[in-house]
Amino acid sequence: MGKLRDIILGRTAPAQANLDNLFALPAAGITLEISANLISTNKASVCFKPASGSAFANTTLDFKAILEMEDDGQKPPVETIDSMGYKWVTIEADNLETLTTAIHAVNSTLESNNFGPQLLCSVFAFTDRDSAQRVYLIYLYKRGTFYPFAPLRGERRDNERELSLQAIIKDDIVLEADLERWFPIWDLPL
Repeated sequence: MGKLRDIILGRTAPAQANLDNLFALPAAGITLEISANLISTNKASVCFKPASGSAFANTTLDFKAILEMEDDGQKPPVETIDSMGYKWVTIEADNLETLTTAIHAVNSTLESNNFGPQLLCSVFAFTDRDSAQRVYLIYLYKRGTFYPFAPLRGERRDNERELSLQAIIKDDIVLEADLERWFPIWDLPL
């Protein structure tokens, strides 16, 4: 009955988290390099709201242990807390494939320990080879989608570039269709 009511009222089910969508990122990275002159910085961050208690502390130790087991060019994660109280775990690796796997490990460890609701997003950094402009692909955990973010100085953004990137990678990754959810994230730790 609830589903029929939603159809009649024109409601749609919200997008669901799908961490496997992260594994499409290396293909998108190749497309960005060829078609948009962007190269991965091989740095990414996972952002989540820290919880109190030993279960969350143990989960944090779990993903750190998993990251330390990976011995393929990955540096130790760096943790920071932003002005809103969100924790950022930043990882640097030798290549985008290794980086994607590490970011997936952090997300899936939090999710499998029932801290999925704490997850906000994962952010992958890219740089334009010519202009050195930083561009990001942001994965919205709760939506299971990506969107490009091209910040400019003075907390402005390059909307034209973001839309151009959307067109370039639309066949590689699951993009967020609702442009109102393309939130700017200023002061990224990348």
